[in-house]
Amino acid sequence: MARVLLWVGLVLSLALVPASDVGAGTTNYEPPFPPRIIWATTDARSFYVEFRARSERGGFGHAYVTLGMIDSSGQLQQTVIAGFMPRGMRDDVLSQFGVPVAGVVGVVRTDLVRRPAVRFRIAISRANYYRIVSRILQMRRTWTTYELLLVNCNTFVSEIASTAGLRTPLLVAQFPIAYVSELRSLNSP
Repeated sequence: MARVLLWVGLVLSLALVPASDVGAGTTNYEPPFPPRIIWATTDARSFYVEFRARSERGGFGHAYVTLGMIDSSGQLQQTVIAGFMPRGMRDDVLSQFGVPVAGVVGVVRTDLVRRPAVRFRIAISRANYYRIVSRILQMRRTWTTYELLLVNCNTFVSEIASTAGLRTPLLVAQFPIAYVSELRSLNSP
C-alpha cells in the first residue's frame, strides 16, 4: 500500500508541474515571445519567404518562417520571424507525450541567433508578402492548441507555404529538418 501511495504521489507531482514558467530559461526551454513583425518599407524592390528548421538537443527540433525584403539600396532586411510552439514550460513538457496543450504563434531567442540546419527561400510578390503577414497575424489569434502529431511547427510552416502557393508534404508528423527538406525538394525545379 505504501508503494502505491508513493507511486501515485510521484505521478501527481510530475503531472502537476506549476503552470508558471518557473525554470524557464533552462537548456531545454525558452519562453516564446510575440512574432517579430516589422512592416516593409515602400522602397522595397523585392520580397522573400524563407522556411527554416533546426535541431534541438534533447528535443524534436523546430521549424519556423522568416520573411524579408530587399530595399532600394540592395540591402537584405529580415522583417518577420514566426513559428508555432507550446505556450509555456509545462505545455512544452506535456506536449512531448502527445498531449494537446496551449500553443502560441511566436518566436524564441534561438530562432534569432542560431543558424538553421535547413533553409528554403523563395521570391514572392509584394501582394503575397502582405497576404502571408496577414495569415501569420490571423493564426496568432486562432491557433491556440499545440499537438505534437497533428498541429505543430511543421503544420504552421505548411500553412505559410500553402499561402505562398507551394506544394507541401502530406505528413506533418516528422522531424522539422526532414519536413523542410521535403518541402524544398517538392518545390525545387
